[in-house]
Formats: sequence, structure tokens, C-alpha cells
Amino acid sequence: MFARINHIAIISPQYAMLGKFYESLFGMKPGSSPPESAVSHTDGNVGLQILPRRDGYIAGLDHFGILVDDLGTVETRMRAYEDAAMVKRPSSRPFAAYSANDPDGNHFDLAEAHSENLKEVYAEDAREQDRWVNLYAVRTPHADRVADYYQEVFELAPVKQDPDDLGYTLSDGRVMLRVLPWSMTYFEGMAIKRPGPEHFGFHVDDLGTFRSDLARLTGGNTLLAPVALGGSAESDVRRRLFESGARGKLQIADTDGVWIDITDE
Repeated sequence: MFARINHIAIISPQYAMLGKFYESLFGMKPGSSPPESAVSHTDGNVGLQILPRRDGYIAGLDHFGILVDDLGTVETRMRAYEDAAMVKRPSSRPFAAYSANDPDGNHFDLAEAHSENLKEVYAEDAREQDRWVNLYAVRTPHADRVADYYQEVFELAPVKQDPDDLGYTLSDGRVMLRVLPWSMTYFEGMAIKRPGPEHFGFHVDDLGTFRSDLARLTGGNTLLAPVALGGSAESDVRRRLFESGARGKLQIADTDGVWIDITDE
């Protein structure tokens, strides 16, 4: 593939503790980010950057990163989308040399494979494991145009899906990008959730084993217990919204409330 999703970033006020959740439940291994700036983990293919919440920033799922064969080609293709742009990042972030936005303003990181200054934060741990990141999902007002953008600019391939699915699913061959529609009408009966990143997902070896491990983690250390989904009229509406766009068999939240979609298929 011309491009692949190579990392996902979460902002958290308890970023070190959140890293332990993903390490304990999903078997992700620590990466090499300086601990004062972030906690990095990897499944051997996709990195998970957990960033401390700084002034002016909102906690939660924040962005993803794409590694491409050629940045010049990306820049040329982007010109067909007048609301899309890319800017160079500080030299201290060579693994995310540029940041860009799609036509609806959703931002992501960009880096070029094999560039001289690319710092492969996760390369030393390249491997396969039983639980791995398989999905990143965003809700956005113009889902059709945004899906077209990722397909045309990054050559992400459409994935066959249910005709009743209102979203779009693209893939880099391993990790899926879900582009879901956003409308104010979706939030009747609950607080408004702004457009932007909604959830991400994991493929696990066996769902029954995963459920057992989840129960054991929660019972063994309540500090690592996931935030419960549902339980009140409003939170049940919120849970149903999550489920309506999810493709997996089980939906949970991490210790900060970030939504995670789980499947073993």
C-alpha cells in the first residue's frame, strides 16, 4: 500500500496510568518516547501515543498518523481539496514530520517512509501479537467527501460493508479507517458530542478469553477498571450511538472513557 496508519494518539490527564491499562489488557509494549513528554506503546505495527493533557487541550482520542511512500505525491493530491492542508512540524518530531487536515478539519500526522530524518519510534519492536489495533473512527459532517479524500490522496481501499451502514470503511490492508456521519439530530436525549475522533478498535485472539482477562484486570486493580457504558437514560443513548457505528462484537471504554471497539473476527 502507498500509505499505512502507523500510530494513534490519546490525550489524558493520567497518561502514565492509562498506558498501564493498554499494556495490561492488550499486551502492548512500551516504546521509546521520553516519559516526560508522552507514554508510547506499540502492538508491533501501530503505535499508541498517550500524551499528557496540557493547558488548552481536550482529553480523549485526539488524532492518528499516516506513514506514506512519498510526501510530494500527497501534497499534490491534496490540492484537489481546497479545505485540506499540511504544515511542517518541529524537527523534534521526525516520526510525525508534518501535520495535515482533511476537508472537514480532522487532523492527523504525516511522515514519509525511509526519509533520512525519520525516527522510527516503534521499529525496534516490530512483531506480531494476538491483540492489535485494527480500527480508527471519526465522525464528521461531510462523511462522503472525507472518505473520498482518504481514498484519493492515500489510496486507502474501500471495504465491503452492510448496505444499511451509513458510514464509510477504508483500509490500508491491516487497519481500517471508519468515516462516520455527524449530525446534530444524533444527539437527541444526550449531551452533544462534537465532530472528530470517536473511537478506535482492537482485534483480539478470542473474545471469551478477552472478557475473562478484562474481568481479572478490573478485579485485580480497580484503578485500571474501564469506565462503564450505559446505566442511565442519557448514558444508554450515548452507548447506542457508539454501537451504531461500531463494527466489532464488544464495545468498552478505557479508564479515561475513550471508546474501544473489540472483535475477534
